[in-house]
Amino acid sequence: MNVPELLGIAAALAADAVTYAFSYGLQLQMHRRRASLMLACTVGFFQGFMPLLGYVSGTGLRELVQQWGKWGALIIFCALGLGTIRKALCKAHTDEVQLPLGLPGLLLVGIATSIDAFSVGICMAIRQEMGNYLSPQQLALAAGTIGLVTFAGALIFFRLARVLRSIPERLLQFADGLILIALGINCVC
Repeated sequence: MNVPELLGIAAALAADAVTYAFSYGLQLQMHRRRASLMLACTVGFFQGFMPLLGYVSGTGLRELVQQWGKWGALIIFCALGLGTIRKALCKAHTDEVQLPLGLPGLLLVGIATSIDAFSVGICMAIRQEMGNYLSPQQLALAAGTIGLVTFAGALIFFRLARVLRSIPERLLQFADGLILIALGINCVC
């Protein structure tokens, strides 16, 4: 795997996490620095770890992930998106403190955005079986690059969302919910 190919794979895998970070950055008003770091670390970790887990799992889980992984991501993203839309529609306009995504939410986002990275790890194991040997250093470099690209992208796009803060909060929350649902649907397609 050459460097341009690896960076392309890393950017493609980071797309879901970066989109979620951007949409979460749109709605979060308080605790932004802490939340952006927690989110970027979580999605970066999962994106870097899941290819390794997929590689170790090898071909045994390939069919299961291909068949059911996208539906799991759809359910998680749709649940997060519908919850956000419900909050936008039902919340009285107050100046309540908005808390960062909690640990269960972070874990769900980390897993949902990295299912495709798990599949990439399985593909790396299949390449190994076909004679395209990957050294442990190459595998570690690939996983580290994927995690780092995702971390940086999530952090940057979370903070770029601050520029759009002049848009009414309810509209942003509603758009955030639609984005989450679209991400879930995209996992199935």
